[in-house]
Amino acid sequence: LCEQGRNFNNKIWNAFRLVKGWTVDDTIAQPEASAIAVKWFKMQLDKTIAEVDDSFSKYRLSEAMMAVYKLFWDEFSSWYLEMVKPGYQQPIDKATYEATLGFFDALLRLLHPFMPFITEEIFCTLQSEEESIMISAWPEYTEENTFAKEEAAVETIKEAVRSIRNIRSEMNVAP
Repeated sequence: LCEQGRNFNNKIWNAFRLVKGWTVDDTIAQPEASAIAVKWFKMQLDKTIAEVDDSFSKYRLSEAMMAVYKLFWDEFSSWYLEMVKPGYQQPIDKATYEATLGFFDALLRLLHPFMPFITEEIFCTLQSEEESIMISAWPEYTEENTFAKEEAAVETIKEAVRSIRNIRSEMNVAP
């Protein structure tokens, strides 16, 4: 469990370093792929906030933690950041960058009850307005689901990428 916790802390810290290392170009329009990724992750975040709220209301803390863990590890780090990450030494558009910072902020707030030290450190680095994550507002979700058709397309793309990665691994093809 300690090793798993350490690995998760490293994942959070490395995602933070990746996002803060991007350069932003205000003149670039948001690519359609990034806009779809932002909508998709917003929907994933809203689902998880609702799930965590429900788990907390039933005092199921471990279920709440696992929901946030899976959202951060699987959806945010493994998929969302890869979808919006700019090309090597390329800038990112401002809309995608600001959405990503907003998602990171919400994820930190969700993780804070379970991982107070790293979330406080990153929150204070990301935020300039709020004094501490401990007194910041809990993220709220919207129940609108206007992304159902696109969600199926994103899931199809994710499955195709998984299949390609598996085949590449089986055939020992270098990345």
